[in-house]
Amino acid sequence: MLAIKIWLDSPRDYVAGISLYELHGTNSFLKKRFRSGPDAYNKQKLAEELQKLVGKVSSPPKLEEEGPKPPQANLQEDQAKYLALLRKRDDIVRQIERNKAVLDLSTSQPILFETAKQLLKLHQKKCEIWTQIDFFQAHGYFETPEKEHPVVREKEKQLLHQAISKAKKRLKNSHCKNKTKTEQLLQKHQKRLQALIGHASD
Repeated sequence: MLAIKIWLDSPRDYVAGISLYELHGTNSFLKKRFRSGPDAYNKQKLAEELQKLVGKVSSPPKLEEEGPKPPQANLQEDQAKYLALLRKRDDIVRQIERNKAVLDLSTSQPILFETAKQLLKLHQKKCEIWTQIDFFQAHGYFETPEKEHPVVREKEKQLLHQAISKAKKRLKNSHCKNKTKTEQLLQKHQKRLQALIGHASD
């Protein structure tokens, strides 16, 4: 119920609140009522019901050895990010439902193909968002990605320099095959190299 506590301490975004009640609440009538829109009654009732859910949960006994604690400096940012992820997740779910409707109604093969591809991308995005949400709900903060080791960056830069040199040599050859592809690859390598150089100078 940490997510509900965070919502109660936040500006109380209505859509995020509905998502929390859909997940933790049991009253189907209220769920339907809350979906009807954020009028004054619904806003107040939603907050009351979520407050009740928090009150029902007793605090677990503290262990001598606790897990890693969330960095306090990022707490507010993480709370805002969590609520934003809830909204983004709900938006993706709506997009998925719309695309499923297209699959049911359309008979055009190109449309069906593109819609299926879009559904796959949306599903991947939804899974990524759920992973972040699950981690936050379990730990109270977002996982911090590990910093890339300097040695790894230097090795990648060396490989990029080699790849760029080879690509330039191929382009100088009048009999170069797949010239367009080689140019695109060269640009990609150069862009990545610039990013690594810029990162090192930060």
